[in-house]
This record gives sequence, structure tokens and C-alpha cells, in this order.
Amino acid sequence: MVRENLGRHLSSCLRSLQMQPQKPLQYLPPGATKLELSAFGAQLAETERKKQKVYEASRRLQIELIKAKSGLECGEPVTGVETLLFNLVPVEASRQPREANLSFRLEDYVRVQSYSFFLEQGKLLPPSACKYATDEEYLAGALMGLCSDLARYGMGQATGRDVVSVKIARDLVHAIQNELLQFDFRNGPLRRKFDGTKYSLKTLETLLYELSVTGSAPEHPQNKKHKCDLVPTQELKQLRSRMEYRDELREKLIKMCRDGQKAAKQSIFALHRGDRKMAENLLQQCETCIDRSLLPIATEEPPLRYAGSLTGVLEEYVEAKQFHVWLFGKDGSSTEATGDLLLPDEFSVDLTPEEYLGGLCDVTGEIGRFAVQRGTVRDTDGVRLCLRTNSSIWNALQTLERVPGSIGKKMDAMRLSVEKLERILYEMSLSEATGRTVVTMAQTSDSNDKANHNSRED
Repeated sequence: MVRENLGRHLSSCLRSLQMQPQKPLQYLPPGATKLELSAFGAQLAETERKKQKVYEASRRLQIELIKAKSGLECGEPVTGVETLLFNLVPVEASRQPREANLSFRLEDYVRVQSYSFFLEQGKLLPPSACKYATDEEYLAGALMGLCSDLARYGMGQATGRDVVSVKIARDLVHAIQNELLQFDFRNGPLRRKFDGTKYSLKTLETLLYELSVTGSAPEHPQNKKHKCDLVPTQELKQLRSRMEYRDELREKLIKMCRDGQKAAKQSIFALHRGDRKMAENLLQQCETCIDRSLLPIATEEPPLRYAGSLTGVLEEYVEAKQFHVWLFGKDGSSTEATGDLLLPDEFSVDLTPEEYLGGLCDVTGEIGRFAVQRGTVRDTDGVRLCLRTNSSIWNALQTLERVPGSIGKKMDAMRLSVEKLERILYEMSLSEATGRTVVTMAQTSDSNDKANHNSRED
């Protein structure tokens, strides 16, 4: 009896054990190599912390500038700002991009200095007195920003019926606008600020008209010699020449970027077609374009290093290079997909975090297309390798302490890519279980992807 009860108890335990859920299916085999980005993530986090400190210092500088400008209106000199400013920026400006938002603070400082110079001499502060500012910061602060300040200044003087002061402000704004009209500003912050100068001039002219019709003294005859002395014409001409040369470099860079990006894209298409020789030739063309044409221009004019056109080429290059390494290994000797991926310091080009991570995210799409190709020939191991790679990239990016803002947009697409590959493996298991060919969602998606690829390649 005891044995019978014990047997029943054991049978019940076995049945209950059979009802327990099993562990999740392990797509990644034990000991599989994972993408390790912890050191890269720590570097990103440290860079972000330094940037936040600069933002905090920039805010303190902004407060001091507001106080200085308020003091100017009360007749007090500008003091206490220089020490704080030059602890953050060099005394003489270079063409290297400013940290955080320091460029805006330089514009504000130049604007305050220019307003102070106007109150003392009634003229425009020359560029030679602002060696700490770049040409763009000088134009935005000392000219365009000053015009807005003079419109407000004119309103105050008109309230006190001071026609002479309003006229001096009007003459200076008019002279500034004439100089700015000779610049060819492309669409951007400077262009938008330049558009505001005409409204400042209109405000001052309206004030003078209203003062004249309400009995104030009429304007004196124009002194052309005096108006020519209001602005440093020769220095502004030299500044304009420098900006025109930089615009030529920018146009040259944009045209060359098209060639580099096209070569990288076509290299990816060739890899999908299985044309390894063509793919490697195109990839070499892209690398040559970057090393010999694009980076030298960016070295000469550093702000162009972070231009959208060059960043786009480097992202496309990272994507093509990663896909090639993933297929043939880091040494290029493999004849089958290896699943290898390059870390940031393994590229010959110095990449920004956005460029490396952007290309890394984009290569998951190419690996997904490769997985669909392997799925159509029932290569389960090949699809598993694709899923293992995309899952590894997805997990690595999720563990980063901070991700650049532009990468956040690509995270959803990467997650969907992983889910799609899991679906492919499931559908392949159905096909194996039934012994029949199953038309899957993946195959339908692949036909659409091929059509899109062909249209892009054409």
C-alpha cells in the first residue's frame, strides 16, 4: 500500500514537472562571441559629463553677460566677464568647433562689446578687436545682434526726443546692412539673423519720421565721409573673402561626398550579389576618397568635419566595411560568413560616436536581407548567425549608458530586425516539420527589399 501511494506521488510529481514552462529558446549558442562596447560606452559617458560641465559654465557666463548689458544701460563699464570667458575659450579663436554651446556665448559677448563700443565712439567694433571670436561669431554678434540692440536703443532715445542719437543709430544700421548685402549667406543661422537687420533699419527710420512730424528738429544734411567711417570697410572685405573661400571648400566637399557615398552603397549591393571583387574595389574607392579628398578638406576647415554630408559618407563607409568584415572576416580570408564586427578603434579613420554607431545600426538591415537570402535556401545555421549578430548589436547598444540622439531613431528599426529574424527561424521550423515549402512573410518582405535595392542601384 505504501509503495502504491509512493508510486502515485511520484507520477503526480512527474506530471507536474512536465507542466512547468521550459527555459527560453537560446538563439545564442553557449560561449558565442558578443559585441563588447563597454569601454566605448564609458568613453561616451565621460564625454557627456564633460559637456555638461561646459554647459553649466556657459550658463554662468550667460548670467554675467546679462548683468553686464544691464549695467551698460546704466552707464557702467563691462567688467568681470573676461576672466570667466577666457577660462573657457582661448584668447585667439581657432577654426576648431566650440564645446557645447560656447559659440552662442561668444556671440553674446561680442554683441555686448560692440554695443559698448558704439556708446563710446558711435562706430562699429572692428574684427581686429575681436580675435577671440570666429568670423561667424563676429558677424552674428557685432553686426546683426548690434542692429537689434540699436533699434531698442533708438526707441529709448526717441522717447526722450533725442533726434541726433536716433540718427546716429540709424546711420550705423544702414551702413551695416550695406556691408552685409555684399555677403552671400547660405540658408542657416546667419541668414536668418541677417533678415532681421532690415526690420531694425525700418524701426529707426520710422522713429525719425515720427519725430519729424511731431515737431522735432529736422535732420542735418548727410555727411558721406562720416558714414564711410562708421564701419571698418577694409577689414570686413577681408572677412568676406575668407568666408567665400570657406564656402568654396564646402561646395567642393559636398560634390566629393557624393562620389564616396555612391561607392560605399554600390559596394553593399555588390556584396549582396556575391560579386566580392567588385565590392572590394568599390570599398577601396570609398576609402581613397575619404583619405585623399574629404579629410584633407576637413583638416583645412575643421567645422566641415562635422558637416552632414561628410558624416553621411562615413556612416555609409562604416556600414559597408562592417558588412564586408562580417562576411569574410577581419583578415578577408574566409569564404563563409564569420559574424565578425569591427570596434571603433579598428577603423583606419577617426570616427565620431555617431558615425560608428550609425553605421553599426545600419548594417543590421543588410544582415537581415542576407538572412532572408539564406532562409530561401533553408540554411538554418546561416539565419541563426544573422540573428546572433543583430541580437548582439541590439543588446550592446541597450547597455550603453548614453546613446547619441541621432541613434535613438534607429533603435526601433533594429529591434524590428531582430524580431523579423526570429520569425524567419520559426517559419523555417514549420517548413522542416511539415516537409513542405512554406511561403513566409520573410520571403514576401525580401522581394520588396530587392525591388527597393534595384531602384536605388539604378
